[in-house]
Amino acid sequence: MVAISPVLEDYLEVVLRLQGEKQFARVSDISAALKVGKSAVTAALKSLAKKSLVNYKPYEPVTLSEEGKQMAEEILLRRRIIQDFLEKVLGIQAGPAAATACKMEHSVDRKVLDRFVCFLAFISGAGKKGKTWREDFARFIKGGTESRSCRQCIDGYLKSLEGR
Repeated sequence: MVAISPVLEDYLEVVLRLQGEKQFARVSDISAALKVGKSAVTAALKSLAKKSLVNYKPYEPVTLSEEGKQMAEEILLRRRIIQDFLEKVLGIQAGPAAATACKMEHSVDRKVLDRFVCFLAFISGAGKKGKTWREDFARFIKGGTESRSCRQCIDGYLKSLEGR
């Protein structure tokens, strides 16, 4: 697969969503979705078309090529995995988790993403075995323990990194 910038990845995602809703995207729809000018959309689509990721001609509907669709689905999957990790493991609410996942999806390495998936698979099995570490962690985030707060743990951890 060809490498593209995070900005172009966002364009692919929007085209995928719009294509799913109405079988194609228009420059004006993409512009509205990304809150950018139509000239920026046109430039991005030309770049994506050169890479054979979208089917684009001026004044015509835009669709993803097969490679573009595959890449957009991969990007969307990365976001879903990261958001799931943020929500299920770290207990972050859906809105902030989605916004953060959108930013992180562009820079997460494949090995790191695989480890997220592995950990999510592990904890989904751990919950079935009656272990309650996720609930314990959620309680700790809200109020700490009798002897320590979440902030004290963070400070202690950061202090341990100073010597490295």
